[in-house]
Amino acid sequence: MNNQLNLLPPSVDSDVPSSFAQKIDLNIAFQKDKLQSKLISLSGKRVFFRSDFSKESIPFVDSNPLSTSCMIPYQVRELKSSSRERLIVGVDSSCALIGETEDGAIYAGRVAIVYASRSAIIKYCRAGPIIFYLDPSTLQSELGAHISPKVVRLVLYDRSIAERLIRTQLERVAQAEVCKSCSDTILLVDGSLRSSILEPRSLTLRDLEHLCEENFNQLLGISKATSFKFISKTASSLQSLSQSQIFVDLTDSIRALIPGVESRVLIAKFSSNSQVFRVDFSYRNTEDELQVLSDLKYNDLFFRGYPETLRLAHHLSVFDSATISSVRSYLSSKCGIIQVPSDDLRSTILGKLV
Repeated sequence: MNNQLNLLPPSVDSDVPSSFAQKIDLNIAFQKDKLQSKLISLSGKRVFFRSDFSKESIPFVDSNPLSTSCMIPYQVRELKSSSRERLIVGVDSSCALIGETEDGAIYAGRVAIVYASRSAIIKYCRAGPIIFYLDPSTLQSELGAHISPKVVRLVLYDRSIAERLIRTQLERVAQAEVCKSCSDTILLVDGSLRSSILEPRSLTLRDLEHLCEENFNQLLGISKATSFKFISKTASSLQSLSQSQIFVDLTDSIRALIPGVESRVLIAKFSSNSQVFRVDFSYRNTEDELQVLSDLKYNDLFFRGYPETLRLAHHLSVFDSATISSVRSYLSSKCGIIQVPSDDLRSTILGKLV
């Protein structure tokens, strides 16, 4: 963890907006002891600890230079100057594969919440590492009896889907705690707003939107990447414009391709040297997108055009090698596992030149 993150205050300032109603205890929210009690099923199992945690990022803006034409077939709207004080809350999580057994896998998850107002970070909190052991019976119980065994096997065999399951569960609980404890807040979610079979059965996206609506909170999803080619082209064109603090609404075009889209889809640039991001705007939000985005720009900080609350939540949630080693030591000493010796195959084969 770098020094910049360590400088964040661990408690609420006296100048925190009144919308921050109470302190959140994430450990209570997650019932950590109850979650970890499931690890008793690991006793006596042979575990192969993993060492490859690399991931590749996908650029959001189209790399084709011909796509940077300034001709945008959408209305380009400018953010207005705002001096409205309100709380901005960013939630993000991370998950790491710790080890594998003959019939399942062990993961560690962590989630972080960062608060900002008036262009200043005022508080953060996080929970984790929380250890998850996913095997067929645990997954069937978590996903519900209505989920087919094929989906359960897919989660077991695909590491990326398993990690997404854990991150979705962690983030939904943290987001719900924010919605219950804050009002007149802008809640930022990393990624798009869409329902998933990986959501907790008791806390779906619809439930989260309802909680936001009850306390007059506004829900936004911020995405750094997209699978739609025409969104990338529009983002490239928007980035090439000299104007700053602008956005366009692509909802109608998206709905033509996906009639069941669950939010308004915007593309926004928050500063002149900014990257361009997709912004999902919940249909249940009680304010219009111009007001919400303008308030977001006024109250959050932006690093290369990206909300600082989400950036810091990411850094506060990621795992380093020391934390992963600690989780392994905990499992070895407390859960009675039998560690299977293993080597880093990449290092073994490639070696080092120096």
